[in-house]
Amino acid sequence: MAETVTTPVTADVYVEVQQFYARQMRLLDGNDFAAFGATFTEDAVFTPAGVATLEGPALISKAAEAAAGRFDGGQPRHWFDMLTVESGDDTALHTAYYAVVSITSADGSNRLEQSVTVQDVLVRTEAGLRTGSRVIRRDDHSAAEAAG
Repeated sequence: MAETVTTPVTADVYVEVQQFYARQMRLLDGNDFAAFGATFTEDAVFTPAGVATLEGPALISKAAEAAAGRFDGGQPRHWFDMLTVESGDDTALHTAYYAVVSITSADGSNRLEQSVTVQDVLVRTEAGLRTGSRVIRRDDHSAAEAAG
């Protein structure tokens, strides 16, 4: 399979992508799992770290809701940083970023989950940007593979 050729995007497109992710994560952190799922294309493929690949918004929504149980009633916040955005020869936007989830409990304590790297392909639809594919890789898994 040929590798996709990518080029950096304009500042306007970069900001558009950041705003898309801000909206997407606010839906997830606000427990609006159906709306979160709707930010993916109908044929989206989502590969969470250490979990079987999910296909389509309905399965992605259900999996996100099930995964929220790990927060034990705490308030999650998904934080993204070190975002790169490139346009591909396939007209999609290819993004890569680091992410971490913080969870604040009712008593005010805070914990962090493992940091991850994420690679997405975003596509333009009539409804705006949508995630066509997402692959999440935990840093502790990467470190263990490098050490082993």
